[in-house]
Amino acid sequence: MIDFSHWIPSAAYLLAGAVYLWQILSPRETERRWVGAWCLGATGLHLVQILTTALVRQRFPYATMWEAISVAVAVLMLSYILLERLARSEALGHPFLFLAALGTAFSALHTEPAQWPIHVQSGLFLTHVSLGVSGLALLTASSLLAAAWLWQYRQLRTKRFTSLSRRVPDLVTLDRLFLAASSVGAVLLALGGALGLFWMNAWNLPMTNATGKSVTVIIALLWNAAIALLRQRGQFSSRATARWGLAGIVHVLLVLWAGTRGF
Repeated sequence: MIDFSHWIPSAAYLLAGAVYLWQILSPRETERRWVGAWCLGATGLHLVQILTTALVRQRFPYATMWEAISVAVAVLMLSYILLERLARSEALGHPFLFLAALGTAFSALHTEPAQWPIHVQSGLFLTHVSLGVSGLALLTASSLLAAAWLWQYRQLRTKRFTSLSRRVPDLVTLDRLFLAASSVGAVLLALGGALGLFWMNAWNLPMTNATGKSVTVIIALLWNAAIALLRQRGQFSSRATARWGLAGIVHVLLVLWAGTRGF
């Protein structure tokens, strides 16, 4: 039997994304303060759904990567709400919201057993997954910000000034937010990965079970570390950094793929 409650976040994000997109494409300059309420409402509904699921199942909603994806989406949207305030622009809302709708839909398609072994319900596992999904969410946000930088750069270079390009944050702001999200996300992912290995050792779980996932995490960390290092040394332009940042979404997807496959 289909549990339609798991589809509430996806529907809410999809609706909020449509509202953001309509507002961006609207030729009239209207009052936009109320638009952010749609994002807040969708994120709030998602958090309530996660909490309700945890209470009903009497465990953390982190048992598998599919459940963790839903939590990662919630963190992604919380980070966007902060980014929207820092950038003072709602022009980036629709890609974040549509991606959130897609992520929660994938999570809803994979139902999970109500109970899991006790070691998966430990506080150490909770901390490991919380840090890991937060890191992946911020790395995803950094890739979206890098894509926005490249798009805005092309608009300015070709002098194609549209209603959307006027509302998207300037290149300096996008560059600063992208690098911050990449750096913080990498640190959180590294801490989550280290705690994961410590958790497996504490419960005497075979390390070979996490070989594939560990490799993808290490590659993602090295990729983002290279971005920060080369940029700091002046060997990367803002454009090259943004391109590398956009390509970083591939490594996030590889980590998620390895997790869902149980590697």
